[in-house]
Amino acid sequence: MGVDVSRIAVWREYFAEFVGTYILILIGDGAVAVAVFTGALDLTGVALLWGLAVVLGVYVAAASAGAHLNPAVTLTFAVFRHFPRGKIVPYVGAQVAGAFVAALTLYFCWYGFWESTATKLGVVVGEPGSQKLLMVFACFYPNPGLVGTSPEEFSTVSTATAFLVEAVLTMFLLLAIFALTDEHSTRGPQSNLAPLFIGLAVTAIVGIGAPLTMDAVNPARDFGPRLLGYLIGYGSIAFPGPRGHEWWLYIVAPIVGGLAGGLMYKTLSPGDTKK
Repeated sequence: MGVDVSRIAVWREYFAEFVGTYILILIGDGAVAVAVFTGALDLTGVALLWGLAVVLGVYVAAASAGAHLNPAVTLTFAVFRHFPRGKIVPYVGAQVAGAFVAALTLYFCWYGFWESTATKLGVVVGEPGSQKLLMVFACFYPNPGLVGTSPEEFSTVSTATAFLVEAVLTMFLLLAIFALTDEHSTRGPQSNLAPLFIGLAVTAIVGIGAPLTMDAVNPARDFGPRLLGYLIGYGSIAFPGPRGHEWWLYIVAPIVGGLAGGLMYKTLSPGDTKK
């Protein structure tokens, strides 16, 4: 009985998406953990590490898969670059699983800090305000650490504004990805440097978006770690979120923004029709 090489190759793609997303969240959320638990990193440091996380995750996964690491990227590539529709669910599943396992890894690494930091911040896990701790994993608006969690501070960023921010920043991300990976363009980076420039784009996105929405621009980046938050006792702070809808906003807005970015790039460069 022969080995089905094509099937092995497909499962290698899924595993690469899992590993690449694991690296992305391990470093990215790891940077947030350092900022929350020790104060050793500021916004600039966190943004730079998120950018580096993207670079490393993409380089690791690119040899075996498309290195999407983001459901918004997968869906946009399916619509505008003929990514196989049958691979959408396995890719997204692998991305969410990779994000969840990375968050679980970080939880055990930083386990000894949770209780003392909760006391320091004056919060109780699962109670209002405890998003100041859960922000290590999940996204909230405005940023609980930089802005706060009081009703007055909540009012600084409305739901409509948060949706707009996530959609626009994801649109920018997909524009950058499409431009940097366009095989028909002669002006893109050469020598396999596209992941580096995509990482720089993410650094810029985090730098300007983190105070407003914590800048998810990636449904897996929020949903997988948010699920862990629910399982470790954050209850309604994780699902549905303090405002009652964070869990889906960070899914829908990036997908809408990603599709808008794909459409915009196709309009700008109609020759870009294949991956």
